[in-house]
Amino acid sequence: MALMSKSNARRAIIVLGGFVLLLAIFYAEEDWRGKRAWQHCKRELEAGGAVLDWDKFIPPPVPDDQNFFEAPNMAEWFVKNRKASTNELAARLGNKDTTAKITDETAARKYLAWSDQFEPDFDLIREALKRPYARMDGDYSDPVGIPIPNFVNVRIVAQTLAQRAQCYLLLGLPGKALSEVTLLHDLRRLLEGAPTGKPMTMVAAMINVAVAGLYTDTIADGMRLKAWNESQLSALQKQLEEINLPPFVAEALHEEQANSCRIIEIYALKNKNHSQFSYWPRGWFYQNIAYVAVLEQKGIDSFDPAKDSIVPHIVDGTNHEIETKLRRFSPYKFFAAILIPNFSKAMQTAMHNQTLVNEARIACALERCRLSYGNYPATLDVLSPEFIEKLPHDLIGGQPLIYRRTGDGKFLLYSVGWNEKDDGGIGNDWVWGVTR
Repeated sequence: MALMSKSNARRAIIVLGGFVLLLAIFYAEEDWRGKRAWQHCKRELEAGGAVLDWDKFIPPPVPDDQNFFEAPNMAEWFVKNRKASTNELAARLGNKDTTAKITDETAARKYLAWSDQFEPDFDLIREALKRPYARMDGDYSDPVGIPIPNFVNVRIVAQTLAQRAQCYLLLGLPGKALSEVTLLHDLRRLLEGAPTGKPMTMVAAMINVAVAGLYTDTIADGMRLKAWNESQLSALQKQLEEINLPPFVAEALHEEQANSCRIIEIYALKNKNHSQFSYWPRGWFYQNIAYVAVLEQKGIDSFDPAKDSIVPHIVDGTNHEIETKLRRFSPYKFFAAILIPNFSKAMQTAMHNQTLVNEARIACALERCRLSYGNYPATLDVLSPEFIEKLPHDLIGGQPLIYRRTGDGKFLLYSVGWNEKDDGGIGNDWVWGVTR
């Protein structure tokens, strides 16, 4: 019996040793394959112009006296997780509904009477926005912990300014409305990280897109009321010409790619022994980095802001391809399923709001033409160069925006929209003056 026991023990040791050896070979093979896949992927992507080094997205230091966020109260009001001052602007503004539409003069007077208490605060923001830089202080080495704007506060301040502008328009005070609209326009600078635009996170880019949409809606309110005069329309037109959302979204896509790679590197590779993934071969993490980088590059390649137009079915096709690849579980793409954003939705929203901006530019020129000559022109070509230097085209496909005068003395101006079909100014078309 003792002999049998010793024999079984030897066999068990041999089996266990064989298992450990196979496991070691498996880990070594997976580590080698993963590291090789990432090195090959990185070489190819960087040869094509991709920037995968997160450090390249870190904004350089700027002088405090030229930095928006170093002006009094700005960091406390507009940087997330900063200790708020006892007089926090957004907390006080949040006492009122800033989204409900005000449609009568009595309500407009009441809202202005309440919100006038914040004029000194708005003046502080105006003064701070004269500074050329917008860089938040903090540690940028870890993309998860980088300082980010307080998007809730930005939204509340933007909505309040839009409400005040609408109230002034209802009361026949377009000059004061222009002052509020101008601050709303300039507020976007703190989201854009002037002047470098780095790092442009996807969330910051999309909040910028949303504020631009609110801004153009407010301009449209003034046009519906025929409130703006020629000089105000000209000023608004110049402001609109400064808005170019697609490059910021494109920069955010590039930033997301490097961001995702660094996150996996830090939290999976460097902290491997202190996470729920400690049993994973290191090669699986490298495979994930490669998978994320390649799929996000597909999203980047489907959108070229330099062309000043987009083909939605290509973007949607790329997004569908990415979603299909991520549908089936694999340890090689576990992090990709978590980190890769919805490219199609982000681009569609950005292109929609930039289209509204472009349409607003043309609408300002049309109103100036009407004020000068008594009616709208038969075609948009008449506007150039007297009222607009160059007509913006439809971002969807690159064709001219569609325009015609209507029988009620108004006009219809629209883009064919994301479905790439002309629906006659209804349905899925992106129509100027129609709030969605």
